Amino acid sequence: MNSIVDTRLRSTIVVVALAATVTLGLAGCVPEPKSSTGATPSTSSAPSASPSVVPSPTSSPSSTASATPTNIACNTLVSAQAVYDFNPNFGLDRSFSPKAGTAGATAIADKGTACSWLNQTSGDTFAIAVARPAAPEVASLKATAANGTAASGLGDAAYFSTSGGAGRVDVFTGSYWLVATSVYFGSAADANALVTAALGALK
Repeated sequence: MNSIVDTRLRSTIVVVALAATVTLGLAGCVPEPKSSTGATPSTSSAPSASPSVVPSPTSSPSSTASATPTNIACNTLVSAQAVYDFNPNFGLDRSFSPKAGTAGATAIADKGTACSWLNQTSGDTFAIAVARPAAPEVASLKATAANGTAASGLGDAAYFSTSGGAGRVDVFTGSYWLVATSVYFGSAADANALVTAALGALK
Protein backbone atom coordinates (compact mmCIF):
# COMPACT_ATOMS: atom_id res chain seq x y z
CA MET A 1 0.00 0.00 0.00
CA ASN A 2 2.75 2.39 0.94
CA SER A 3 4.51 1.67 -2.32
CA ILE A 4 1.45 2.67 -4.26
CA VAL A 5 1.25 5.96 -2.39
CA ASP A 6 4.94 6.62 -2.96
CA THR A 7 4.55 5.90 -6.63
CA ARG A 8 1.61 8.32 -6.94
CA LEU A 9 3.47 10.95 -4.96
CA ARG A 10 6.50 10.68 -7.23
CA SER A 11 4.28 10.93 -10.27
CA THR A 12 2.67 14.06 -8.90
CA ILE A 13 6.03 15.64 -8.14
CA VAL A 14 7.27 14.82 -11.62
CA VAL A 15 4.16 16.36 -13.20
CA VAL A 16 4.47 19.47 -11.09
CA ALA A 17 8.14 19.75 -11.92
CA LEU A 18 7.45 19.37 -15.63
CA ALA A 19 4.71 21.96 -15.47
CA ALA A 20 7.01 24.39 -13.73
CA THR A 21 9.72 23.76 -16.30
CA VAL A 22 7.32 24.36 -19.19
CA THR A 23 6.06 27.52 -17.57
CA LEU A 24 9.54 28.86 -17.08
CA GLY A 25 10.45 27.95 -20.64
CA LEU A 26 7.46 29.77 -22.00
CA ALA A 27 8.26 32.74 -19.85
CA GLY A 28 11.72 32.86 -21.36
CA CYS A 29 10.27 32.82 -24.85
CA VAL A 30 8.27 36.03 -24.46
CA PRO A 31 9.78 38.45 -26.99
CA GLU A 32 11.23 41.59 -25.57
CA PRO A 33 9.32 44.70 -26.62
CA LYS A 34 10.98 46.46 -29.46
CA SER A 35 12.09 49.91 -28.68
CA SER A 36 9.99 52.24 -30.77
CA THR A 37 12.12 54.36 -32.97
CA GLY A 38 11.07 57.97 -32.39
CA ALA A 39 10.69 60.18 -35.39
CA THR A 40 13.86 62.13 -35.82
CA PRO A 41 12.88 65.78 -36.03
CA SER A 42 13.89 67.24 -39.30
CA THR A 43 16.41 70.00 -38.97
CA SER A 44 14.81 73.14 -40.29
CA SER A 45 17.16 75.11 -42.41
CA ALA A 46 17.79 78.60 -41.14
CA PRO A 47 16.20 81.19 -43.43
CA SER A 48 18.76 82.64 -45.76
CA ALA A 49 19.28 86.31 -45.19
CA SER A 50 17.84 88.30 -48.06
CA PRO A 51 20.43 90.57 -49.61
CA SER A 52 20.14 94.04 -48.16
CA VAL A 53 19.46 96.80 -50.64
CA VAL A 54 22.29 99.28 -50.57
CA PRO A 55 21.00 102.70 -51.57
CA SER A 56 22.89 104.27 -54.38
CA PRO A 57 24.71 107.37 -53.25
CA THR A 58 22.84 110.52 -54.09
CA SER A 59 24.91 113.29 -55.44
CA SER A 60 24.72 116.34 -53.25
CA PRO A 61 23.32 119.33 -55.06
CA SER A 62 26.06 121.49 -56.36
CA SER A 63 26.09 124.95 -54.90
CA THR A 64 24.71 127.46 -57.35
CA ALA A 65 26.11 130.92 -57.80
CA SER A 66 24.16 133.58 -55.97
CA ALA A 67 23.80 137.32 -56.26
CA THR A 68 26.21 139.63 -54.45
CA PRO A 69 24.50 142.07 -52.06
CA THR A 70 24.52 145.70 -53.17
CA ASN A 71 23.76 147.92 -50.21
CA ILE A 72 23.68 151.54 -51.24
CA ALA A 73 21.37 154.31 -50.07
CA CYS A 74 19.16 155.95 -52.68
CA ASN A 75 20.55 159.41 -51.92
CA THR A 76 24.01 157.97 -52.44
CA LEU A 77 23.08 156.19 -55.65
CA VAL A 78 21.75 159.46 -57.10
CA SER A 79 22.57 162.55 -55.09
CA ALA A 80 20.01 165.23 -54.34
CA GLN A 81 22.04 167.62 -56.49
CA ALA A 82 21.96 165.25 -59.48
CA VAL A 83 18.19 164.93 -59.09
CA TYR A 84 17.78 168.69 -58.83
CA ASP A 85 19.88 169.18 -61.94
CA PHE A 86 17.63 166.77 -63.80
CA ASN A 87 14.40 168.38 -62.60
CA PRO A 88 13.98 170.38 -59.39
CA ASN A 89 10.42 169.15 -58.93
CA PHE A 90 11.56 165.61 -58.15
CA GLY A 91 12.11 164.30 -54.65
CA LEU A 92 12.95 160.88 -53.26
CA ASP A 93 9.88 158.70 -52.66
CA ARG A 94 10.74 157.11 -49.31
CA SER A 95 7.62 154.93 -49.32
CA PHE A 96 8.50 153.32 -52.64
CA SER A 97 8.12 149.57 -52.99
CA PRO A 98 8.67 148.05 -56.45
CA LYS A 99 5.78 146.14 -57.96
CA ALA A 100 6.18 142.47 -58.80
CA GLY A 101 7.56 141.85 -62.26
CA THR A 102 9.34 145.20 -62.50
CA ALA A 103 13.06 145.77 -62.81
CA GLY A 104 13.09 147.11 -59.26
CA ALA A 105 11.55 143.90 -57.90
CA THR A 106 14.15 141.86 -59.78
CA ALA A 107 16.94 143.97 -58.30
CA ILE A 108 15.58 143.52 -54.78
CA ALA A 109 15.33 139.76 -55.33
CA ASP A 110 19.00 139.87 -56.31
CA LYS A 111 19.91 141.60 -53.01
CA GLY A 112 20.17 144.96 -54.72
CA THR A 113 18.68 148.44 -54.33
CA ALA A 114 15.62 149.98 -55.97
CA CYS A 115 14.75 153.66 -55.66
CA SER A 116 12.10 156.00 -57.04
CA TRP A 117 11.79 159.76 -57.23
CA LEU A 118 8.44 161.49 -57.45
CA ASN A 119 7.57 164.67 -59.34
CA GLN A 120 5.82 166.80 -56.72
CA THR A 121 3.78 168.54 -59.40
CA SER A 122 2.76 165.89 -61.93
CA GLY A 123 3.07 162.74 -59.84
CA ASP A 124 5.29 161.16 -62.49
CA THR A 125 8.30 159.18 -61.37
CA PHE A 126 11.66 157.90 -62.43
CA ALA A 127 13.15 154.78 -60.90
CA ILE A 128 16.68 153.47 -60.76
CA ALA A 129 17.63 150.01 -59.56
CA VAL A 130 20.99 148.31 -59.27
CA ALA A 131 22.13 144.80 -58.39
CA ARG A 132 24.91 142.31 -58.89
CA PRO A 133 23.11 139.16 -60.02
CA ALA A 134 24.79 135.80 -60.51
CA ALA A 135 26.64 135.53 -63.82
CA PRO A 136 24.01 133.31 -65.51
CA GLU A 137 21.28 135.84 -64.70
CA VAL A 138 23.39 138.73 -65.92
CA ALA A 139 23.76 136.91 -69.22
CA SER A 140 20.00 136.38 -69.38
CA LEU A 141 19.23 140.01 -68.55
CA LYS A 142 21.73 141.17 -71.13
CA ALA A 143 20.26 138.94 -73.82
CA THR A 144 16.79 140.34 -73.12
CA ALA A 145 17.98 143.95 -73.04
CA ALA A 146 19.80 143.45 -76.33
CA ASN A 147 16.41 143.25 -78.03
CA GLY A 148 16.31 147.02 -77.61
CA THR A 149 18.54 149.66 -79.14
CA ALA A 150 22.20 149.78 -78.18
CA ALA A 151 23.19 152.96 -76.35
CA SER A 152 26.75 154.23 -76.31
CA GLY A 153 28.74 155.93 -73.60
CA LEU A 154 27.12 154.12 -70.65
CA GLY A 155 28.99 151.34 -68.87
CA ASP A 156 30.33 148.33 -70.73
CA ALA A 157 27.07 147.85 -72.61
CA ALA A 158 23.73 149.66 -72.56
CA TYR A 159 20.39 149.24 -74.30
CA PHE A 160 17.28 151.40 -74.58
CA SER A 161 13.73 150.14 -74.93
CA THR A 162 10.18 151.37 -74.33
CA SER A 163 7.14 149.72 -72.77
CA GLY A 164 3.79 151.18 -71.76
CA GLY A 165 4.86 154.70 -72.64
CA ALA A 166 7.95 154.58 -70.41
CA GLY A 167 11.55 154.47 -71.54
CA ARG A 168 14.02 152.04 -70.03
CA VAL A 169 17.80 151.96 -70.04
CA ASP A 170 19.63 148.76 -69.06
CA VAL A 171 23.32 149.22 -68.31
CA PHE A 172 25.89 146.50 -67.67
CA THR A 173 29.20 147.47 -66.14
CA GLY A 174 31.55 145.04 -64.45
CA SER A 175 29.36 142.77 -62.32
CA TYR A 176 26.64 145.41 -61.98
CA TRP A 177 23.30 145.62 -63.71
CA LEU A 178 21.65 149.04 -63.52
CA VAL A 179 18.28 149.96 -64.96
CA ALA A 180 16.50 153.32 -65.14
CA THR A 181 12.85 153.75 -66.15
CA SER A 182 10.55 156.77 -66.56
CA VAL A 183 8.01 158.35 -68.87
CA TYR A 184 10.57 161.17 -69.03
CA PHE A 185 12.99 158.94 -70.94
CA GLY A 186 12.12 159.18 -74.60
CA SER A 187 15.65 158.05 -75.46
CA ALA A 188 18.80 156.88 -73.69
CA ALA A 189 20.10 160.44 -73.88
CA ASP A 190 17.23 161.66 -71.66
CA ALA A 191 18.43 159.37 -68.87
CA ASN A 192 22.12 159.97 -69.46
CA ALA A 193 22.76 162.42 -66.60
CA LEU A 194 20.96 160.32 -63.97
CA VAL A 195 22.49 157.03 -65.14
CA THR A 196 25.98 158.53 -65.25
CA ALA A 197 25.55 159.80 -61.68
CA ALA A 198 24.42 156.36 -60.52
CA LEU A 199 27.31 154.60 -62.25
CA GLY A 200 29.71 157.01 -60.57
CA ALA A 201 28.31 156.01 -57.15
CA LEU A 202 29.12 152.35 -57.84
CA LYS A 203 32.85 152.95 -58.27
